[in-house]
Amino acid sequence: MHELYIAECILKSVNESLPAEVSSAWVQQVQVQVGQLDAVVPDNLIFLFNAIKVSYGMPQAELNLEQIGIWCRCCDCTHEFGIDLPLFICPVCNSGQVEVLRGRGITLSKIIVEDSTP
Repeated sequence: MHELYIAECILKSVNESLPAEVSSAWVQQVQVQVGQLDAVVPDNLIFLFNAIKVSYGMPQAELNLEQIGIWCRCCDCTHEFGIDLPLFICPVCNSGQVEVLRGRGITLSKIIVEDSTP
């Protein structure tokens, strides 16, 4: 279950990204982009994030995921296309020589905090 490791990495990244004057307890929302090729089960990641967020000082934080679909470019004819199945074949020239442009990686895209100082 690599989702636990990913949840821990997200929470550590949020803590490291906050300016010194911003408390982690003020984090309200964390937005993350997840590439479809990373085989993350969104419900598992959200569940595990919620299970450990208090230990990272973010009891109010909500995790919002945006799944990024797979987008490729054919190395032979340069056609760009999206795929739904793990079949990396250019639909124009049937070449299997493709480059993945999008759909890999996990990116922390936004942190929303609410200042609770009086």
